[in-house]
Amino acid sequence: MEKIIKPEKLTYTVVEAAAALGVSKTVMYQLIRTDGFPVISVGNKRLIPIESFKR
Repeated sequence: MEKIIKPEKLTYTVVEAAAALGVSKTVMYQLIRTDGFPVISVGNKRLIPIESFKR
């Protein structure tokens, strides 16, 4: 039987990042609009690198 390896998650969605920081989704959207906040835009989707939370 082959073991399935789940890849490590590298980014948070806005909702996941808000939960990790303990803030609302609205506050998280305000944060990602600030200059210098690490955010990756993929189409209309916004992703926040998990590595940026470890700093």
